[in-house]
Amino acid sequence: MIVGLGIDIVETDRIARIWNRFGDHFTRKILTEKERHALDTPSVPALAARFAAKEAGVKALGTGFSHGITPKCLEILSDAHGKPQIAFFGPARIQADVLGVVSCHVSMTHGRDNAVAVVVLETKTSP
Repeated sequence: MIVGLGIDIVETDRIARIWNRFGDHFTRKILTEKERHALDTPSVPALAARFAAKEAGVKALGTGFSHGITPKCLEILSDAHGKPQIAFFGPARIQADVLGVVSCHVSMTHGRDNAVAVVVLETKTSP
């Protein structure tokens, strides 16, 4: 059963402006160490898509970035086939456990101007 659904759209120009201004400080603030390693030399569209996925993730949790949940409490990595996966840590993991989340789905895409992501959270039981 679906217990959370979140969607977000990010303007890539906005991410480009922030990244140009703050550089690695920006990526260290929003990406986990594993994400930074996986992206190696991140592109603006890749950063925008991951930020959109993190926003969609906290919307699916029903919290937004509040109650101690920061972008680094969510990790977006791709599996061996390139399929994005989302993992929750700290306060985000606690909220996912409260919701009974057993399965997470994330999809990301980007074009020239925007990046979009959707996150679906599932549980095994009905509320």
